Amino acid sequence: MIHLAAFMDIETGLGRTIFHDHSIQISEELIWPMISALNNFVGECTQSERGLVNAALEDIKIYLYAPGGENNPLRFVFFTDLFDNNSYLELKGQAIFEVLSPFISFETYDPPTDISHKVKEIVKYTQIFPKESIEPAFIDSILKRYTNLEEAGKLYVADLFIGDIDQGKVFTFINREKLQEKNSISLFSELLLAFSIDSDIFVKSSLTQREKKRLDSLRIDTSEIFEGWFCQQLAKEDSDFWLVGYFFFKERYEEEILNILRRTGIEISEKIDFSLTKRPF
Repeated sequence: MIHLAAFMDIETGLGRTIFHDHSIQISEELIWPMISALNNFVGECTQSERGLVNAALEDIKIYLYAPGGENNPLRFVFFTDLFDNNSYLELKGQAIFEVLSPFISFETYDPPTDISHKVKEIVKYTQIFPKESIEPAFIDSILKRYTNLEEAGKLYVADLFIGDIDQGKVFTFINREKLQEKNSISLFSELLLAFSIDSDIFVKSSLTQREKKRLDSLRIDTSEIFEGWFCQQLAKEDSDFWLVGYFFFKERYEEEILNILRRTGIEISEKIDFSLTKRPF
């Protein structure tokens, strides 16, 4: 989620805050010099014309978006949680720019009340996952489906959950920490950035030595075993929610497993579709 939103001129270092939920204790006197310094440092070190795009400070990410293009010094600045999706932040940034552009000023910033309200609505918007739509009987059917695959030696699920592109993990079906070598939320965010989201995302890779050792210790036969990641957007195009699977599987059963994951996604989508609010951008 966005904790602070602002606009600034990266050439002059002037900035204006447009939203702050006060969960981050930082003064405006420090924000602009810090971002200017980071931007200059990145530009000089990498010879990048874009300069700073994002930077992580412990559990907070700073993301800069250029609504007028890279040649324009105007940047929207977002302080967000680390897992927030960059493409989603840019959608919000462009929507804010379209509403706010006539009122952007580094001298006097005083947009009309209705404009300020609309900007805050966009900044603060997040879909709330309708957990009440997922009944216990449905969860049991999901668990049985994947338990059967595991008992057949086809699939071992490390994490199966519903991920939100600005709130992280919002619902868990299966979570087995003893199988996990990677951070599920971080990988979910990276996969959405690295791949087109027009279709399902499926990535498989050979086991690392650490993974093989871990699975061997759990008496899992690692011959023909691969690591797999699956992401499928739920419900509709403007849904914030994704079915995310992190698992180990026998390669010969790949198509069967993907079909079951897709079926799971379709069933969840049918459960939650009518409970989702529409994006205001």
